[in-house]
Amino acid sequence: MSWKVLAMAVTIGSSLIWTPADAQDVDAESRRMFALNLYHEARSEGREGMIAIGWVVLNRVADGKYPDSITGVITQKRGSRCEWGWWCDGKSDAPTEEGKWEEAQEIAGEMLGSQPPADPTGGALWFHETFRDRPGWMGSDVARTATLGRHHFYGRN
Repeated sequence: MSWKVLAMAVTIGSSLIWTPADAQDVDAESRRMFALNLYHEARSEGREGMIAIGWVVLNRVADGKYPDSITGVITQKRGSRCEWGWWCDGKSDAPTEEGKWEEAQEIAGEMLGSQPPADPTGGALWFHETFRDRPGWMGSDVARTATLGRHHFYGRN
């Protein structure tokens, strides 16, 4: 699939989208944080789940209501609560499953490369586990865009 076709597929209304040119500006620490986020949020969901979580991060970076960097999105807090639970849970962030960590790093490299995999979330900015109820903070302007594995994904209407 050409990048232009992929870009059209992930465009959300008039929002900006993540592009391979943006990936060129990602430093080593941001790449590591991105891989850690894939690992901690989706290692049990395999490749497709890690790609989906990766796109939520990249979609947020491209959205004007979130920080404009990968590290900024991953370390963002809402009040005293972290957006990504692993980041401030008080536990070590060091990966313990070597194979899954290697997979997360490979996928992070692909996603930040010149031809990232397509966004399976339909432009999602949020997600939650399927066994949980839809969060009360989600208003009528938020719609489910996909269900992948054990997660529901949401974007703006």
